[in-house]
Amino acid sequence: MYADFDVHAYLVSQQDTQFFEDHEEEAADRINEMLHLIASERLDDDSLDQLEEAVRRTLFDWIEEPALLDLEFDEMQDYISTLLKDVREQEEDSND
Repeated sequence: MYADFDVHAYLVSQQDTQFFEDHEEEAADRINEMLHLIASERLDDDSLDQLEEAVRRTLFDWIEEPALLDLEFDEMQDYISTLLKDVREQEEDSND
C-alpha cells in the first residue's frame, strides 16, 4: 500500500522555514531528514493516510517547537518511530 507515498512531495525548502530566522537552511535540512525517516520507517501495511498524518504531525511539531533543531539523528529516529507508532495505534483505535 505504501508505494503511493512519495516523500518528495512533502519536502520543504529554505523559503518554507523562514520562521527559523538565521537557521532556514539547517531547519529545512533537518525537517527533510525527518520526512525521509518517515519513508524509511514505514511498514508495508501503513496506509497513505497514516503516512500523510505522520508528515502533518511532524511539520506541525516543527512549527510549534523550534528546539527540534537541536535533535541528534538518533533522537530524530526515536521521534519518528514513536510518531508512527502513535498514528498506527490511533488508526487501530478508530477501527475498534
